[in-house]
Amino acid sequence: MSEPSPVRRITCENPSPMTLQGTNTYVIGGDQASAVVIIDPGPADHPEHLAQVRAVVGPRRVSQILVTHRHADHTGAAASFSEAFAAPVRGHSPAQCIGVAGRPAEPLRDQESIELGGLRLRVLHTPGHTSDSVCLWLHAAGDHGSTDQGVTNQGVTNQGVTNQGALAPGEQAMFTGDTILGEGTTMLDHPDGTLTDYLGSLRRLGEYAQARLLPAHGPEQPSVAAAAERYLTHRLERLDQVRSLLIAAESDGVTLDAEALGVRIYGERSALPAGITTKIAAAQLQHLQHLGER
Repeated sequence: MSEPSPVRRITCENPSPMTLQGTNTYVIGGDQASAVVIIDPGPADHPEHLAQVRAVVGPRRVSQILVTHRHADHTGAAASFSEAFAAPVRGHSPAQCIGVAGRPAEPLRDQESIELGGLRLRVLHTPGHTSDSVCLWLHAAGDHGSTDQGVTNQGVTNQGVTNQGALAPGEQAMFTGDTILGEGTTMLDHPDGTLTDYLGSLRRLGEYAQARLLPAHGPEQPSVAAAAERYLTHRLERLDQVRSLLIAAESDGVTLDAEALGVRIYGERSALPAGITTKIAAAQLQHLQHLGER
């Protein structure tokens, strides 16, 4: 008989081009654990999502509710979850923290460890998508490396809830929020999120060679390091494209601002909103300036 699963994923019914199938909320703690941690409660005004999460938590105590970054599709339900589970909410930004019973909640700190009865969550500050983005590395409490096998033995259950297999010694998972998605690429919420920070965060995640990727949107992936490498390659190729576009425009006597550059990168009929392509282009221009190329 297999061990109880320490990770359950509940996907909120808020699908969109930006949220993919919806926001993934995670409950961490074996079925026999007395206390669990919730990651990313999701958007406001989805009582059915709270009910599904409550069913997964069952009689266990929620020790903490963690948010991977400030966007409303992750934090909108934070206050209602905090009230429902009498649990503090913690994010890297103090603005996202909610205390309980008169006790303030402390912001998440880079390299902080959260113990979960034989499991450990390590906080990694990974700015780029937003300045307050974090990823959370889950591993058995006795493990300290970053190259062991990822989570295995997955099985889908009803009501949008997915079980990830029990963590055996050496097995790992990385909750990436929106820093790396389960499919496609993420946007940078410039100017709060910068490409300079993001490239550094991707390189940091590339050190976790076998940790399974558990994103806030989209399906899981077998390796966060492999996904980080794909993202890094894509971003660097895009930067080369931007360089070429800027050189071509300058040869024509044209100066491209972020809005015009976004159009040239993604085309007039891009499926992305103009505001998003402008943010992405602005982040690229700022990074080239950081490199001393502009």
